[in-house]
Amino acid sequence: MTRPRHLTLSAAALALALPALLSACGGSSEADDKPSFDKAAPLHSALPKDLQDKKSITIASNVEYPPFEFYDTDNKTVLGIDREIADGLEKQLGIDIEFENIAFDAIIPGLVSGRYEMAMSAMTDNKERQKEVDFVDYFAAGAGVLAHEADAEKYATLEDMCGTTVGIVKGTTEVAQAEEQSKKCEAAGDDKIESIVFPGQNQVILALQNDRVDAVLMDSAPGAYAASQTEGLVMSKPYESQPFGIVFAKGSTELQKAVQQALEALLKDGDYLKALEKYGLESGAVDAFPVNGGTQ
Repeated sequence: MTRPRHLTLSAAALALALPALLSACGGSSEADDKPSFDKAAPLHSALPKDLQDKKSITIASNVEYPPFEFYDTDNKTVLGIDREIADGLEKQLGIDIEFENIAFDAIIPGLVSGRYEMAMSAMTDNKERQKEVDFVDYFAAGAGVLAHEADAEKYATLEDMCGTTVGIVKGTTEVAQAEEQSKKCEAAGDDKIESIVFPGQNQVILALQNDRVDAVLMDSAPGAYAASQTEGLVMSKPYESQPFGIVFAKGSTELQKAVQQALEALLKDGDYLKALEKYGLESGAVDAFPVNGGTQ
């Protein structure tokens, strides 16, 4: 471990982190005071028949991943890029979309079991996950290293992690990446990577601030946002690029196509780009929304 540092969260980061930490204790669903149910909506008829008469869809999300999803200071209102995009989907599909906060690693089991029809939680689309769920990709993302500013050059790539202790969020692709890289480190005669897995983003960043870990492996977009809100932290350039996708139960083709068409409408009318620009992540914008594009 490196020498102790005394770092403080900015007021903005505290405002985001505290409600998220409080909400992480259970699966709470947001209150929606602006009903969007409208059978006359442009793409309502594209929804599966069993959803056309429902007034809302409850989707799974781990609501502590700013700027994609996080709670406002009332600890009820979901904010972020995914909420903005969901608002646009509501208008196109004519159905309310409510976020239910659950652990990140519970999202795929929730879809497989049929408890949820879809999920939005900045989830990376990859081959392993496609064995259980389907994706409609909507954001160009990548994985990187979040570290103390003084260590930015020393810990810039996955290969730099040999002999370090890294923090990772449970259920993310970075868990497997760290395991694979650790094997490569040992094969090259270097020390292995020690990984500490945390339940959520807030906890892993706090561990970095408290020097429990040397660095954090995480998605680059949320990492860059966290660094901008937290004094003394820096996010590296992505060491791997893969898309984020809206997640669906395997084989739910009709719903996937409806959401895909709705995203295309949001791209055309400018609402998709506005959602990204609001949080400074327009660099991740895409011009198409493929199904399972992470392996194409």
